[in-house]
Amino acid sequence: MASMPYRLFIVDDGSKDDTARVLEGLRAEHPILPLPHPKNMGLSDVFLTALRAALEGTGEDDAVVVMEGDGTSDPAVLPDMLSLLQDPCDVVIASRYAPGGAYRNFPPKRLLLSRAANTLLRLVCRINGVRDYTIFYRAYRAGPLRRALDAYGGRFTSAGGFACNAEMLLRLKGFIREARATPFIYDYSLKQGASSMRIMNNLRSYLTLFRIFFLDGRGGR
Repeated sequence: MASMPYRLFIVDDGSKDDTARVLEGLRAEHPILPLPHPKNMGLSDVFLTALRAALEGTGEDDAVVVMEGDGTSDPAVLPDMLSLLQDPCDVVIASRYAPGGAYRNFPPKRLLLSRAANTLLRLVCRINGVRDYTIFYRAYRAGPLRRALDAYGGRFTSAGGFACNAEMLLRLKGFIREARATPFIYDYSLKQGASSMRIMNNLRSYLTLFRIFFLDGRGGR
């Protein structure tokens, strides 16, 4: 794993703190490409910026991994994810619902919302091999991800808010052969800084997602 070539694409979504200075310091030790937004654009644009940059110049079987920048995406899980991302698997999810996975130290309202969203998505938007639809921490095979992003463009994350993360999986459904999961313990106490999620905004984004899903012919194009 240590000898595997990699690049780090880090989106600075219009931050007003020391993010830019910290990233500049880290570039001496890691192959980091900062991707600054001049102002806060929101999560959907963060995903589009990061994925487009990461896919540039990648091969069909290269891995594109999405991690949160708040300290909750444990890098120790990454080797297991990459070992599962083998033919015919096209996406691996670090799942709280896989045996051995769990939520830890979650605020009750956040836990209720997460469980409810994942239950509803499993019922009405089922993708074989997927139980955790809302987790950010995933590994994608570059080829199918590129084809889905090319097909949908900005619509790849059109639900906005935190629901656009689940939307990406639904958009990918017609492009992937198999999805797998590896257990992941999401420890909320590791989060650095306050969460940007607002409950009512999140609920509205999920309502938008379900409207898009059914209007698009249950996930089709």
